[in-house]
Amino acid sequence: MNVTIIGVPLDLGAENLGVDDGPRAFRAQNIVEKLTNAGMNVSDAGDITCQPRETIDPGNQQMRYLDEIVRVSEEVATISEALTTKNEKIIALGGDHSINLGVVSGASKALNGDLGLIYLDAHGDMNTSETTMSGNIHGMHLASLMGFGASELANVHGAQIKIAKENLLHIGGSDFDKPELELIKSENLAAFTLNDLLLHGMAPLITMIDELSQKVSNIWVSLDLDVIDMIYAPGAGMPNRRGLTYREIAAIAEYIGTKCNVVGIDVVEYNPRQDVDNKTAELGIELIAKFLGKDYSWYTSYYMAHNKLER
Repeated sequence: MNVTIIGVPLDLGAENLGVDDGPRAFRAQNIVEKLTNAGMNVSDAGDITCQPRETIDPGNQQMRYLDEIVRVSEEVATISEALTTKNEKIIALGGDHSINLGVVSGASKALNGDLGLIYLDAHGDMNTSETTMSGNIHGMHLASLMGFGASELANVHGAQIKIAKENLLHIGGSDFDKPELELIKSENLAAFTLNDLLLHGMAPLITMIDELSQKVSNIWVSLDLDVIDMIYAPGAGMPNRRGLTYREIAAIAEYIGTKCNVVGIDVVEYNPRQDVDNKTAELGIELIAKFLGKDYSWYTSYYMAHNKLER
């Protein structure tokens, strides 16, 4: 398995959450070595250059820092398309969640749209410039990938729809805005929320993953670390007190890695300044391996070791 890591230290799509330091921190945790030990041939393509917010004007308050986000997205999409065309699997390290726009757009173009998106996030990210309350693009890009909202975002790397609405599976949502809920309902989008998990368990989600993998030949996985409970992921940009447990996210990742042809992953919204003993970064590396059908189990060992020390 040939895998290429791309760092995208973009933080303009969100408030100033410290997530631009995510790619550096993952490398400091020896992500290349650990994924290599898990059985992958890993290359590191380095970081995309992103302008710091203090040097540029935010511009349109309904789509803050639009020009720079589009520029970065186009550059990332070009790289993603080239790597996907060569059958290289991609690991994109963010940065805020708006980096998903570029990597998915490039992969979708390379695959002629034969791409499903499994999107793990506590938030919907399906606002548009018309419905946003913040103007932060990390809350809009998922709508843009499906062709909704401002053309400047929807048309990144071509005017074609990047993800057909029937090829989206949103998992773990617990904090949707009203317009996002209306879009999910009106467009019949597949969303398995935290409440669905609590009410019905994992079985319906397994069926939804199976159905998506049968509709498309390729899957992209997008992991916002805030979908995971802050007990396990304190380093998420927006820590979540009611997210998925370790057992749940590990089981989901392992099932996807077993059943789906995952062509790329983005792991986003990691703020190392908030992390505790690097456990969020290590969990991220473990989940990347599982999503790609491999195994790296540092996180389990971490908890076993620390529980022994506490006793």
